Amino acid sequence: MSDQQKPQCHWISNTHWDREWRYSMQRTRHMLVYMLDMLLDILEKEPEFHSFHMDSQTIPLQDYLEIRPERRKQVVKYVTEGRLNIGPWFVLPDEFCVGGESLVRNLLLGHRQAKELGAVTKTGYSPFGWGQLSQMPQLYKGFGIPFASFYRGVNTEVAPNSEFRWQSPDGTEIVGSRLACRPRYNVWYVVQRPTFFGREDENNREAFWSKGNGPFRLADGEYNEIDMRYARPEFNYHEENVPARALQALEEQDGEWTTEHRFWSAGHDSSCPDIREVQMIKDCKKALEGKADVFHGNFADFQKGVVEKAAADLPLTVGEMRYFYTDGSSSVLYGWITSARMDIKKMNYCTERLLGNYAEPMAAFASMAGAGYPRGFLDQAWNQLLQNHGHDSIGCCSRDVVPQDMIFRYRQANEISICVMEQALADIAGSIDMSDRGKEDVAVVAWNAIPQKRTEVTELVVDIPKEMNAFDFRLADDEGNELPYQLVDCDDRYTVVQNPNDAADMMAMQRYRFFTELPDLPGAGYKTFFVKPRPKWTPNSPKERTLVRTIAGKNNGMENEFLSVVIEANGTLSVADKATGRNWKDLGYFRDCSEIGNPWEHVSVKYDEVVTTLGENARVSRILSGELVTTYRVELEWELPRGRSADEKTRSADRVPCKIINMVSLRKGQPWVEIETTIENKAEDHYLQVSFPTNVDTKDSFASTPFDVVKRDVKLPEPGRYDEDIQTENPMDRFVAVEDGTSGVALLNEGLKAYEAHNDEDQTLSLTMLRCFPLRICITNLELTNYSNQDNGSQCLGTHTFKYAFMPYEGSVDSAQVWQQAERFNHTVRAAQIGPSTDGKLPKAKSFLELENASLHVSAVKQSENSEGWIVRLFNPTEGTLGGKVSLNGGMVPPRVYSPVERQAANFALPADTGKTWSKARLVDLEELETEVLALDADGAVTLDVTKKKIVTIEFLP
Repeated sequence: MSDQQKPQCHWISNTHWDREWRYSMQRTRHMLVYMLDMLLDILEKEPEFHSFHMDSQTIPLQDYLEIRPERRKQVVKYVTEGRLNIGPWFVLPDEFCVGGESLVRNLLLGHRQAKELGAVTKTGYSPFGWGQLSQMPQLYKGFGIPFASFYRGVNTEVAPNSEFRWQSPDGTEIVGSRLACRPRYNVWYVVQRPTFFGREDENNREAFWSKGNGPFRLADGEYNEIDMRYARPEFNYHEENVPARALQALEEQDGEWTTEHRFWSAGHDSSCPDIREVQMIKDCKKALEGKADVFHGNFADFQKGVVEKAAADLPLTVGEMRYFYTDGSSSVLYGWITSARMDIKKMNYCTERLLGNYAEPMAAFASMAGAGYPRGFLDQAWNQLLQNHGHDSIGCCSRDVVPQDMIFRYRQANEISICVMEQALADIAGSIDMSDRGKEDVAVVAWNAIPQKRTEVTELVVDIPKEMNAFDFRLADDEGNELPYQLVDCDDRYTVVQNPNDAADMMAMQRYRFFTELPDLPGAGYKTFFVKPRPKWTPNSPKERTLVRTIAGKNNGMENEFLSVVIEANGTLSVADKATGRNWKDLGYFRDCSEIGNPWEHVSVKYDEVVTTLGENARVSRILSGELVTTYRVELEWELPRGRSADEKTRSADRVPCKIINMVSLRKGQPWVEIETTIENKAEDHYLQVSFPTNVDTKDSFASTPFDVVKRDVKLPEPGRYDEDIQTENPMDRFVAVEDGTSGVALLNEGLKAYEAHNDEDQTLSLTMLRCFPLRICITNLELTNYSNQDNGSQCLGTHTFKYAFMPYEGSVDSAQVWQQAERFNHTVRAAQIGPSTDGKLPKAKSFLELENASLHVSAVKQSENSEGWIVRLFNPTEGTLGGKVSLNGGMVPPRVYSPVERQAANFALPADTGKTWSKARLVDLEELETEVLALDADGAVTLDVTKKKIVTIEFLP
């Protein structure tokens, strides 16, 4: 065998570092500091210890250096020398549980931190997540990474050998690998455990007291539940075991690889580097002399070897990787984590939206007007948010302490985002030219977060100073056109007024809560309206005519220009599409079955009992009625089995109340009926969905996922084809739809991550709300460890609120712009009120980002990573090419930023416009490195075509 043909066994020392899972982040960090202290000592003492791969992430170094700041110089030295390999990720995410832009920011932050510490490791080693997104090839390639290695979601049907080619829907292609058998811990099990610890059966994880190692645990009444540990683990080396074990490691992977390059992983969950590895590598090399080359390597060299030698005729896979396990594959999918702890999933979505769709772009647009860009605050908010995206964290397959810590970090990210959003809107509103208005006017500035122009019925809460003696008010646009509004309530109060340079004051106010239709809001911009107090009663005054807030509905019905809706006696909806005459009934019934699985798997009891609300009687009352909005309150006094039986074969006979309240609303101008469901969950061990019989004859469902709309078969594959149970639930992000070629139905939603498309007579679509299971975690191969007696957060007891909508449409997902409607549903118009000032320079309405093609999606608007320009990231969610003009800030360069003293002296007005257009615009990759210079027209705009499913990043430079 020639040297070129011999297996090249890249021995890669590494760890798989789950930041928080069985333990809290702080307890895990205690282990991390020991591990990295050991690594740095090994690197200093043993020059032959080539390198260590830090699991493709940088957050362990962030956590470590907070405890060991004095070690930063040492860390930088070894990262720079290539002996400590970190990045490209900040934290290893689950891709289906987070947003697409969050994945980009995760990689950007990982790159930034790694570069600050010396160098970024450009490798696609992806030992995380339960399946892989369809767009990961495009995302990786956008950061200069041509390779992805993972094992969940790929099987021997699509990849008979370890290597394959993987293509995203836009056509971007990279090389993939499932890393053969024992994909990320092969020599750790096969060679290292027998050599270091004398393990005869390398797979056996059972320990014995008599073996020594000083087993230790706290044994008092308070802390006795903490896991045992070894206080004095023995330090041995069983050289005699190496030859046979090295041969086993080689032979059990024969036939898997298509190139000579093999990944020999000396690492495991939370494993620690060991100085004995240097000798073990030498002994393996000696044992396999003539059969294989064994050497201490790094993942970058392994990746380079595979990519260079990968054959052009390797099997090609396109799209998402969520294939079920087949014999010979590396791992089962375990994809049910998408419905574990839906409360956390929703909290994550809402935080992503607040930060990425409101705070950050609004701060960027305020900077276009001359305000300072709050980079430090935004970086801190992203850091807090992304810390929660570790796959075991956001997958919610962990002890209760982990989601408790996550909730704290979400709160920090939210608080920062709200402050940034408020300041940005204050800067913009305070810079609007209102010199033609008097001090008695109250201006309302409405902010539209989506790039499409829209007219929207919006809820406003406006304070009118009591000094104006208002009985009522009128609302009008800048031209004086009066707007209709629907009053909800009003009350008197004192409002706190905060002065940045003085003590807080109080202002006597009348607060009005009302709905109004705000017309022609510019995309990614604002429009100004005015509230004019009326001191006297007028006939048919809105305040007077809406004093009675609850009106008995004759038929429990409502309609707008699109839909007619009736709430039936059992609480379900009957809906008619007024344009087409299509009708639906039994919409929105609840379905519940048993659940005794775990975070990764849905398991029902042997003798299941499925219950629905179709036979229930609902209490229905109309609580809001008017020309703009009608809302019904629908109450269901439902009872569910308390939990599982003792033998886990049936559901318990005992019933507990699980009250459900639906707020069903229909607004003028919206082609959907909206439902807000509040569930008081008192039951355990159950799986709750809300279901919609669509009656759409189709074989496929279409689900929004990060940077894609994925087409999936409704019919489930034959169970006998795979060696794991078929997952009936699929991941989604914001909507799922079914269509028959001429029309369809979409379910829009806020933060729900899982749906089921039933292949039944009614073609039912279900959204998962709660999957409540006993907390059983797989730690070893012996059994699942049951933490239910200590932790019950996985049972989701308590009150939960979910928001979703039923929307019929004509045509296809693309032609009906379902993606844009989901954006509209999810992005409420924000508003602020302000007293007019005379120093403003901005017009009363403005779009900061103008897209000629309304079908393009805006993923991000932010300052460049190098702080020199401004980034606009676009995505084409359709199957065709979308072309058109893109203009940022009207083509104008932002003015210079005033200092705090200058702002104060200018009564906080912002600087004047520069009058200069952008000097340069260019396409950059996701890492923000230039790929192409774009032509700017005379107005400072660019024109480009965005091909199907393409992510495009534009940088505008002053």
